[in-house]
Amino acid sequence: MGTIQYRSCTSSDIDQVLKFWETATHGGSTNTREAILIFLELHPDLFILAWDADLLVGTVIGAWDGWRASIARLAIHEEYRRRGIARELVARAERLLISKGTRRVYANVFNDSQVAFEFWRSVGFTPNTIVEPYAKDLSP
Repeated sequence: MGTIQYRSCTSSDIDQVLKFWETATHGGSTNTREAILIFLELHPDLFILAWDADLLVGTVIGAWDGWRASIARLAIHEEYRRRGIARELVARAERLLISKGTRRVYANVFNDSQVAFEFWRSVGFTPNTIVEPYAKDLSP
């Protein structure tokens, strides 16, 4: 395992990202080539990948709508966990979001993962006791 390289996702990475997500995280209605292409048109710098040579080992997506920021799809290859890659991905996303003007960021965390809760707390996030997130799937 070599040095981890971080860079923004490009359209040529999409197939590897989708394949990586099949094993590294939960499925989702937005796990499609089309959804990623749309996101890359809006925020190409906020979709960050971690690579060990040609192996994709981590992803994170930051989003900023001018009002609120969020972080989603933090996923790390099972064999690369607990090496600081997730912390680095989150730190990079936070720096980019701050540079765009955000003052608060929300993390989208699967509610069935105690390990995820512990990680997010370790990087300074706390449960939101004021706003309860609701979601609606708009896919056909």
